[in-house]
Formats: sequence, C-alpha cells, structure tokens
Amino acid sequence: MENNAIKEANRKAMPKFILLTIICVIIGGAGGYLSARFSLNTLSGTLRSTGSFFGTYIAPWFLIGIAVIMPVILVPCYQKANKLLEGWDGETEEVSDAIESQVTFIIWLSNAALILSYFLIAACYSKGFATFESSSKTNLLFIGIAAFVGIIPETIILQQKSVDIVKKMNPEKTASIYDMKFQKKWMDSCDEAEKLMIGKCAFKAYRSTEMTCGTLAIILACCALVFDIGFLPSFCVCLIWIINHTSYCREASRLAKMGNKIS
Repeated sequence: MENNAIKEANRKAMPKFILLTIICVIIGGAGGYLSARFSLNTLSGTLRSTGSFFGTYIAPWFLIGIAVIMPVILVPCYQKANKLLEGWDGETEEVSDAIESQVTFIIWLSNAALILSYFLIAACYSKGFATFESSSKTNLLFIGIAAFVGIIPETIILQQKSVDIVKKMNPEKTASIYDMKFQKKWMDSCDEAEKLMIGKCAFKAYRSTEMTCGTLAIILACCALVFDIGFLPSFCVCLIWIINHTSYCREASRLAKMGNKIS
C-alpha cells in the first residue's frame, strides 16, 4: 500500500475515531458528575450487603441447580448424538452435521456451566471465615462446595463422551481428553480445513476477549472510584487482557518467522 493510499485511509477513518472519542469523553464526564452530584458512592455499602447475601444464601442453591439441571439437559443431547452416530452411514453430511451440532452444544453448555460455577463458588467464599460463625451459613457453604465438586466430574464425563463421538466419526483423531497434551495432539490430527476453521474461531475469540477486557477495564476503573471496589478486579481483567494480547503477538511473530514451514 502506497503512502498516499495510507494517508487517505487514515483521513477517512480519523473523523469517526475523533467523534467516538469525544462521545466517550462526554459520557465519562457526565457519569462522573452525576456520580458526585447524587452521591452514588453511598451505594457501595448496599452493593456489599447485596453481594454478601447473594454469596451466602443464593449462590449455593444456584450451584445445586447447575449440578442437577446440566445433566438433565445434556444427557439427552448425548444420547441423541450417539443414536445418530449408530445410524450414520459414514457419508451423509446432514447426519454428521447434526451430530456435530449436538456435540458442540454439549461442550459449550458444560463449559459455560463450569465457568459460572467457579464464579458462584467464589461468591460462596466471599464472606470469608466469618461464614463459620453461623451453623446455617456453614451448612449452606458446604452444600455449595459439594455441588461444585459434583459439577466438575459431570463436565469432564460429558465432554469425554462427546469427544469420543467425534473420534468415532474421525478415526484419525486418537487423543484422549485426559491427556495433558490433548489440545496439541487434537490440533495435529486436524486437516487444513479444520485448522483454518479453528484459526478463524480463535481470532474471533481473541477479538471478543480484547473488546470485553477493554470495556470491563473502563467500567471497573469507574467503579473503583464510585463504589470503592478496590483495584483487584481491574488488575485481574487487565492481567487476562495482557496475557491474551501477548500470547497472540508472540504466536504471530513465531509463525511469521516460520513462513512457508507452517503446517
């Protein structure tokens, strides 16, 4: 791309960028003024009380709900996929697509449930050792822990069964989900079309993570000022952000050096 073309592209994009920046500054300034004007910082105590109540009395039951509902939803999906596999002739794409759709749904929902469970168990722990001062709160905490411990093997088994279905459809894939190098071995067994699809999905996930982390960093910085939440939430988000960005840049640099050797 020539210099003139580069400058022209920058000139076209610059007004929108400046306008967006001005809008963000106005929104931020207005938000700061309104926060001070209406003393929103006084809500920090209410938020702490609400969070404490949620972690003590609600989160454990949510964990129980996940432990019960997840297999109720996903086991029939697995059974449907397995039944389709048994009747598959090895060629009909409609059937293979239906199987892959069920497997994808199982893996997505089980992972989402597990991630949500990590949040909920953290909420259960949020009262700290003060929880043990009350027998009822202690019992709820152990209920939450038991449910969380149950969710982990549920997730592993459901995903293992789902991956096994994919392996039956694709005999060249032999990696076990329990192998510590499962992802690498699975990637090595993929053909070029599958690797291209994985690359596109990974880039989409990278962009989503970048946008989400950037947005959360701004929101949490404002919350640290207004609601006195401290800097730890922002630190965690920014840590994920910089690791994600650094991993992408390092891998891009490594692959660029490899050039045509990439396989």
